[in-house]
Order: sequence, then C-alpha cells, then structure tokens
Amino acid sequence: MEQNQKTIRVMGTGLVKISPDTTRLTFSIDSKHDSYEKAYNEASLGNKGLRDALEKLNIPKESLKTSDFSISKHREWISKEVRWLVEYHLNQSLSIELPLDSVLTSKVMSTLGAAWPELEVNISFIRKDSHDVKLQILESAVKDAREKAEVIAMTLGHKLGGIVSVDYSRRSIDVYVGREDYNMVADLAESSGSQSVDYTPDDIEAGDTVETVWYLD
Repeated sequence: MEQNQKTIRVMGTGLVKISPDTTRLTFSIDSKHDSYEKAYNEASLGNKGLRDALEKLNIPKESLKTSDFSISKHREWISKEVRWLVEYHLNQSLSIELPLDSVLTSKVMSTLGAAWPELEVNISFIRKDSHDVKLQILESAVKDAREKAEVIAMTLGHKLGGIVSVDYSRRSIDVYVGREDYNMVADLAESSGSQSVDYTPDDIEAGDTVETVWYLD
C-alpha cells in the first residue's frame, strides 16, 4: 500500500421491521402525603394488593418488577411568616410483561387498577427475543455501507478497494414500539370485566449504524 493511497469513510444504516411478541404494562404512582408513615403505608398496602391480585389471575407475583421506588420529603413556603408546608411524595414504577393477548391484558389492567386505584398505566409492545433481529440490522448496515461506498468510488472515477476499518461500538439495540397511555386504571376496573382493550400493535422499526473506511483504487 502506498502511503498516500486515498480512502473514503462511509456510514451504513440498517433498518428492519418486525412484529412484536410481548406486551409490557408499566404502572406508576405519584402521590403526596402529610407524613412519611402514610406514604410508606400506601406503598406497602398497594404493592401487597397488586401481588395478591396477580395470584388470583394465576400469574406469579414475581412477574411484577419494580424499577423505581422513592419517598422524598418536600418543603414549600406558603406565607410570609415562618411557615412551611411539608409533604412526602411517593413515587414508584412497576412493570409486567405478558403475551400479546388483549383479553389477558385487560384482565390484568382492570384487576390491578381495582387493587390500587391511584395507579396510572401505559402499554408498550416489544420484541423480547431480538438476537436474530440485531444480526439482521447489522448485516443490513454493512451492505448499505458497501453500496454507498461503491457509488462514491465510481462517481469519483475510482474502483472500490479493500476495507480499511469498521467501527461498530453500539452495545444494544432498542427493539420496541410506541406506547398507549391510560390515566387512572380505576376507570378500566369500573367498566365491564368482559370488555377488553382492543389493540393491534404496529410493526417495530429498529435500526443501527456502522462506520466503514475503504481504500480507493
């Protein structure tokens, strides 16, 4: 190789569309209390109620995962006098993954909503088994990079030479589709238990990039 041999740097993009295979329900609570004990008691009773409700549906209580939990103290000045309003904010996020079954999803939403009426929930759809998908994306990105490199080389009056380097540092690819929000699960709990949330999840679009460097002949 000559020291002054020319190279080109090209970014390749890989995109695929796949069908989701899992429904993810994410529940959250954000409540205010005038004492730490009341905030803690709500969390304790609420979480126990959720897990008892799941067991009634023959779903292992361990399926409900907690991703965030906090009880924080807040002070707010409320007058010109030396007076403070002290509140304790309970924040918690929980999630459960279910098959793509609208009837089961509705039962879980309404049952957990009845167990803890202050909950809010959103539905998202994911591809849980995504290993093959990630390989497809990577293959597509490399092919895209080569095609772009060949066009650039030809336009410049050169032939595409060998590969100099490939930079692929991404460690994970998010494979999920957008969510639908439901404020106040209790509204669902009060509706007919036989009525299910009718949804048809859209295909998931996932992508990633690869940076390549090529010689020009």
